[in-house]
Amino acid sequence: MNAREFALKMLLKINEEQVLSHEALKALDQSGLEPRDRSLATKLVHGTLERQLTIDWILVKKTGKPVSKMKPCVRNILRMGVYQLLFLSQIPASAVCNESVKLTKKNGYAGLSGFVNGVLRGLSRDIEAAGSQEEALATFAKEYPEKERFCFLYSVPEELADYYRTNYPGEAEEMFRAFLSESGVSIRWNKSRGSLDELKAVLQKEDIPFRDGLLPNTLRLMKSGSPAGSEAFRKGLFSIQDESSALAGNLTPLKKGMKVLDLCAAPGGKTVHAADELTALGGGSVTARDLSAEKTERIREHADRVGLSNVTCEKRDALQYEEALKEAYDIVLADLPCSGLGVISRKPDVKWKTSLADAASLASVQRDILKNAVRYVKKGGYLCYSTCTITKEENDRNCDFIESLGLVPYDVTEAVPEVFRKRYQNGRLQLFPQDGTDGFFIAVFRKKDDADGQN
Repeated sequence: MNAREFALKMLLKINEEQVLSHEALKALDQSGLEPRDRSLATKLVHGTLERQLTIDWILVKKTGKPVSKMKPCVRNILRMGVYQLLFLSQIPASAVCNESVKLTKKNGYAGLSGFVNGVLRGLSRDIEAAGSQEEALATFAKEYPEKERFCFLYSVPEELADYYRTNYPGEAEEMFRAFLSESGVSIRWNKSRGSLDELKAVLQKEDIPFRDGLLPNTLRLMKSGSPAGSEAFRKGLFSIQDESSALAGNLTPLKKGMKVLDLCAAPGGKTVHAADELTALGGGSVTARDLSAEKTERIREHADRVGLSNVTCEKRDALQYEEALKEAYDIVLADLPCSGLGVISRKPDVKWKTSLADAASLASVQRDILKNAVRYVKKGGYLCYSTCTITKEENDRNCDFIESLGLVPYDVTEAVPEVFRKRYQNGRLQLFPQDGTDGFFIAVFRKKDDADGQN
């Protein structure tokens, strides 16, 4: 199986069987593809999904028929072909057309190979006539009125475009442009495993280029691919974590000896971050909970790799209240299941598989979990709420809800890096992809104690 065959198989799973892209692409580990082919296959899948609305609108124009009426295999071959022609610069158009025809025949649709060839060669001629890929795209875009042009250029469904242009008018266009850019890989230094200089030395030894991150405990890797095979990773010197998520850990007011509960902990980034910080401070414990044994096992593996003995993993449903945990924790981490609309750059199919109705439904579930989370916080303790999304319903409205339950915003201004300070308003931090991170929301609250009541 070559890179294009693998990519087509993944696109069929994601688009036709509704498997999530990040789950489908786990098959790369068993694909047998060489690193170069793995990289191409990943780019083809991710890029095709990322630009799918744009591609489909072009296919409608070029074929005169709805994409939904095409054979599933053929439409995904065409999508992948259009992506290569319009958005990749290093693959000759002739190779794109020839390989697409081969794929069509190999998958049992030899009778449609001429159709595939005609569509892609016609588009290739359009690009040549326009003078460049960018000019060809601009020519297509001119045919749409302003509202549809926005959706076409940024490959975003109309529902989401309308929502963000209404609710975040000063951010929407830049946000969707940023979602289409390379997100890169950030790593967080684990303090309990050695110094930052030691981590940098090991990365240099392994010829892994990096630069300083936006946070004092993060680095940005300068080449594609997963760093999980590196010696530094195996030794637990770092964890792979977006800087927005790492910032949530940095803003958590941890102190030596604290007991922390991570309610919805998988895949374990915040659990390990808190446990590592507590270990570096001299002690403290983290209880990590999630809904399935598989997820809690992944958290356990993460903690073990970093060498943390202060993490307890438990399979629990955060929606089920436990009276025994009432006011038992100094800090409760509530990084709750959300619509994921802040991580479109990493999971592009979120755009097609998540609706605003889904976000509203999730917000209701989040509030049910938050009712329990608030009760688990000790008097004088803290609730750290975060999501990897950008919606008012899941973020600001839920913060209002938390305040209605008696908690008060805890000011972490001094801990917010200057580069993000403008985003921190009224105790709430909403990050956007144009900030160089995932779209992410963070707010810290404090439960009043008896001393507060006497003031």
